[in-house]
Amino acid sequence: MIASLRGSIISKEPGEIILDVGGVGYRVFIPISTFEKLPETGEITQLLIITNVREDAFHLYGFFTPAEKNFFSLLNNVNGIGTKLALAALSTLPPEELAAAIARQDVAQLSTVPGVGKRTAQRIIIDLRDKIPAYATMPEKLPGGAGTTGKIAPQPPASLREEIISALVNLGYKRTEAERAVRASLSDDIDNVGLGIRGALKVLAK
Repeated sequence: MIASLRGSIISKEPGEIILDVGGVGYRVFIPISTFEKLPETGEITQLLIITNVREDAFHLYGFFTPAEKNFFSLLNNVNGIGTKLALAALSTLPPEELAAAIARQDVAQLSTVPGVGKRTAQRIIIDLRDKIPAYATMPEKLPGGAGTTGKIAPQPPASLREEIISALVNLGYKRTEAERAVRASLSDDIDNVGLGIRGALKVLAK
């Protein structure tokens, strides 16, 4: 069982990373919360790993912090929540906000996760309200990212917009929805994909 990987980043994008460990390239699926903490391509990083073995696949899931890893495991054990939805949850809300939403039984906030409806949100609350880590009682931290004033903001470079749109589509949103959210939320001083995604998710949640 692989517990962690340390190596050079060959490539990275929202949703996955290729890590060179001793000459072997490992494809690791990651949430946005991990992606935005990664160093630049070519630099060394270490990820905590969860290995998911099925008859038809052998997948690695990587996390920058123990909180992300623990919450992924908790979510993945909820009936009806698989690895894809668990990653989507961590990509939409950081662990401390997920914990706080579960603690206060906030169905509306949990339903902002792509693919999570009211019933699934209620199931998450029922299954995890007694299992969430201690940081559930900590003050909430607002995710970084540009807010929206209702006006169309100046746009960042096309390559960055496309990367953010692609990440939103991978989370389950339609491309037209993703494009609208990017137009409404991003400003020309945004140069970070993670921050851009969180800003767009705030628009999509409304």
